[in-house]
Amino acid sequence: MSNSILKRIFSTFQTIFFKEVGKKITTNALKNLMDLFFIIFEKVGCKFEVISDIYLSLYKEIVTREVTMANISPEDRVLVIGSGSLPATPVLIVQESQAQTTSIDKDCNAVKEASQYVKNHHLSQILTVECADGATYPLGHFSVIVVLYGVKKPAELLRHLAGRINQSTRVIYRAITDSQGRITDKTLNLSAYFHIKDRVHSDTLGSFDSFLLTKKESS
Repeated sequence: MSNSILKRIFSTFQTIFFKEVGKKITTNALKNLMDLFFIIFEKVGCKFEVISDIYLSLYKEIVTREVTMANISPEDRVLVIGSGSLPATPVLIVQESQAQTTSIDKDCNAVKEASQYVKNHHLSQILTVECADGATYPLGHFSVIVVLYGVKKPAELLRHLAGRINQSTRVIYRAITDSQGRITDKTLNLSAYFHIKDRVHSDTLGSFDSFLLTKKESS
């Protein structure tokens, strides 16, 4: 099957699933469905270059906006939590900013596949992939922490991060939002632990907002 046919098939699926259905279903039922789709697509995509290229192209817009919003530069040290088998976001962060980046995921099988992808694309000097839990991983030397949409129990993780990060650390968190820009996950209250400094929106993979957060000063 040619690259152009694959791209047309996926473009059609993207329009139907994310841009039509995704806008009408704004509950966590959609999140479960999208999580399953991402896992399957990443498992396949990490093994086939044409699919991984399509997948990375879908994330390029939002990652470019996130890098600009957080002013990520080569001087930063970036931690990405929840990157899966095909580490699209950390790869694009490296390409956009040249920042030394560490990507972690609790699924050790996914980490093995992601590590092979990074090695095959000669990114091992600047991008490290580890099997680890964001709730226990050492955070002190990272200036930017990116929490991806697929992490489990994001409210607990963000609360945990808020208690451990430095005052100057920038946190980027991606969330599904509705047509009014409200986070659909009602367990999340970002302003309880963070200052919301900025946000950027993308509808390439459904309705997403990425929030730039900084730690609230201790009272």
